[in-house]
Amino acid sequence: MQTVTKVTRQRRKGRYNVYLDDEYAFAVDEKILISYNLFKGTTLDETAIDEIKTAEFSQKAYTKALLYATSQMRTSQQVSRKLKDQGYDWATIKDVVQRLQNDHVLDDETYAETYVDQAKSAGKLGPRGVKFKLQQAGIDQFVIEDALVAYTIDDQIDALAERVGSLLEKNARHSKFLAEQKTQQKLLQQGFDQHLIQQAISEYRENEAFDTDQEWENLDRDATIAADRYASFTGWEFKTKVKAAMYRKGYNLNLVDQWLKQRD
Repeated sequence: MQTVTKVTRQRRKGRYNVYLDDEYAFAVDEKILISYNLFKGTTLDETAIDEIKTAEFSQKAYTKALLYATSQMRTSQQVSRKLKDQGYDWATIKDVVQRLQNDHVLDDETYAETYVDQAKSAGKLGPRGVKFKLQQAGIDQFVIEDALVAYTIDDQIDALAERVGSLLEKNARHSKFLAEQKTQQKLLQQGFDQHLIQQAISEYRENEAFDTDQEWENLDRDATIAADRYASFTGWEFKTKVKAAMYRKGYNLNLVDQWLKQRD
């Protein structure tokens, strides 16, 4: 048996050094100090000392996890990964995550619901994009599905109405067709419904006058580049290659013919 002969406070808040038989033995968190009554005069056998060290190890993991989990919203799996990266064993990780869940620090359902609400407000991710992000965060599939009920078709329509115009303008240096394709591709990657994307683009085009001058300017630029590239060809072969290049870029071939006539 060994006796606690001295306890000193560390500079770090909530940390204490414990001395057994006048020799430094170990450091503990304040919670462990109180739980195991580690004050002067307490006697400990080897089993008790080992139990205290195990509890201290778990408490250190808990403290680190608590700091990580409260810096911003985290999922149970994110905390587990963090502790694993720091070298903790799975038994300790499981215990810590359970404690954090019991203390309502970790709540995957609340995380998923909050993430969906924030994603709707931001309008940058569609439901499939949100689902993918939540899967990456380790949220259970059924929890994700329940949370996504709040992301309605009307929410998607509103988000797309905000996004489509800016994306089309961003791609305005391309042909009308290619600008729409790039806009659709971007929104698909972000998890919006394809039919709703196409509908949003169509409605935007109906309400906004198409800039024919911009389309001609784009065509002139791209066709000039193509003409320079195929300058070694002549006649029908030259025109065919230029038209093929412009077709791949989504330009109307009637416009391309008009450009070729003007060039001649």
